[in-house]
Amino acid sequence: MELKNRVVMPAMGTNLGTPEGYVTEEIKAYYEERAKGGVGLVIVEVTCIDAPTGKTVERQLVADDDRFIPGLEELAGVIHRHGAKAVLQLHHAGRGAKSAITHTQPVGPSAIPMPLGTLVGYEGELPRELSISEIKDLVRKFGEAAERAKKAGFDGVEIHATGYYLVAQFLASTSNTRQDEYGGELGNRARFLLDVTRAVKQAAGQTYPVLCKLSAREFGTEAGITLEEGQQIAQMAQEAGADAIEVAGMIWGVGPRIRPPTSERPGSFLPFTEAIKKAVAIPVIGGGRIDPELGERVLQEREADFIAIGKGLIADPELPNKAASKRIDEIRPCIGCIRCIDNVTQKGGGLVCAVNAAAGRERGYGVALAERSKRVLVVGGGPAGMEAARVVALRGHQVTLYEKESRLGGQLLQAVVPPHKDNLARLIDYLTTQLTKLGITLKLGLEVTPRLIDEATPDVVILAMGAEPLVPRIPGIHRPSVVSARQVLDGKEVRKRVAIIGGALVGCETAEFLAEQGKMVTILEVLDEVATGVIPALRGLLLCRLADKGVTMMTGVRCQEITDGGVAIITKEGISQTVEADNVIIAAGAKSNRALLGALQDRISEIYAIGDCVEPQGILEAIADGYRIGRLT
Repeated sequence: MELKNRVVMPAMGTNLGTPEGYVTEEIKAYYEERAKGGVGLVIVEVTCIDAPTGKTVERQLVADDDRFIPGLEELAGVIHRHGAKAVLQLHHAGRGAKSAITHTQPVGPSAIPMPLGTLVGYEGELPRELSISEIKDLVRKFGEAAERAKKAGFDGVEIHATGYYLVAQFLASTSNTRQDEYGGELGNRARFLLDVTRAVKQAAGQTYPVLCKLSAREFGTEAGITLEEGQQIAQMAQEAGADAIEVAGMIWGVGPRIRPPTSERPGSFLPFTEAIKKAVAIPVIGGGRIDPELGERVLQEREADFIAIGKGLIADPELPNKAASKRIDEIRPCIGCIRCIDNVTQKGGGLVCAVNAAAGRERGYGVALAERSKRVLVVGGGPAGMEAARVVALRGHQVTLYEKESRLGGQLLQAVVPPHKDNLARLIDYLTTQLTKLGITLKLGLEVTPRLIDEATPDVVILAMGAEPLVPRIPGIHRPSVVSARQVLDGKEVRKRVAIIGGALVGCETAEFLAEQGKMVTILEVLDEVATGVIPALRGLLLCRLADKGVTMMTGVRCQEITDGGVAIITKEGISQTVEADNVIIAAGAKSNRALLGALQDRISEIYAIGDCVEPQGILEAIADGYRIGRLT
């Protein structure tokens, strides 16, 4: 297989198929957009070889019957249309399946439930141990699925042997405790992978390219593959007929020193990729938040043969083309929020992206030139306002954006401050660069009034003024010792003992920020849990870090009064006590800033309110709102 470049889009589930597993127009448009963006190889997402037992999500692609070939052929065709090659990833969920979707008990090499997976944030059900005859039947089904992929026009297949899924479960000592020919020492645990690889080669032909996605190593409390074993597995896969290895890893459980994706450093997994490359003679695909500059260095130094860029291509399908034309600063960055994974695995929805509102909705959701140019005034320079201004400008309108602060970014300026939010800063830079390159007039440090809008005479006004901190009605709330979380994240100093009223995302991240400075922090939350709005995959890591840093988390409490000595509360057990604090920080939520909306409704015929100005939510919702209204303007 010859590729036009060394950029590989790895398989990532979208949940955009039909419930039966057929290819849809949405999934074709999604992959065509990435192929059009310049990637050399597209590895199409987890495709089930034995439905429903092997499915991970409800609308996963399936290739266990010939009736799926026509749709898969269309999918391969739209990828080929733009000069990219297409590989179909073959998959069985094993103990990673959910009976709520499959309506049957999950299966696995042994009757051991899947432990907490750090990225997906959930644990599996008790699986039923597969019999020898069932294992051999699955080997056959992998081969048959590969033959279907070849008939559909795919240039190769990839065996998914990492993460939460069946082939990886056979490889790991913690999930495979069998005492027969498929368990025990590594050679036996690898037998299923090797049988599958040989069956695929036999069914599709010895010259048909077969990739294997393997864990170089597993990490965490339930790790079952060492780096040395990862190297040996790669060697065995090569001997069985694998033509390339895609290197991955796996983290089980949570720990205070595990970096969340929001602060994952570029190339952090490269040492393991290099270790696999030293063990085999076939091409190795390396990944792990690799940007174009780092990717070039990795290739030049032969640490990998191909570069996998995954979530970066969800965020910006045009990434390869922009890199090739030296427009690096125009690449829309992935911020590592993993809303994409959460929406698929936890919520059961289709793929979404916090920074790319068109992800998963490519067909009919692009930006087209307007029939006539309008004068558009955007109020607010947060993510919603900046995205709206960007899209409106792309449509050919004349745009002026007003921001009352001296910098663009809105609440992103505070959101980037807590620990492990490193990747968020790149979003501010990207949006700011876009506004400048599109020639948008920026008016910073200027608060908009109805009179100003009257004088500007715009055709359209878009209000993106964000939200303001909600101030609870607690006696003593206006004491000098009381500050808002926003003030603290903006740099206001606080003393040693701190009580934070509010244990949602902002309260917890402010607590971690202060705990890292050596402050003694207590979170006071009226609900029974803290960080309830945080997606599960990140919540577990956040709570683990807070506990490790000594943050006290009190839930189910009612704050009665803020005093000179701290906060008087009633605990969930009904006991009155005072939490000692030198400063009290308010992180009790936010309320929409709609001050201008009422005053302008009779002045402007076309007016929109977007983002937190409508309802305080997250970055995804703000960007999506800005994009949606921008398209309508």
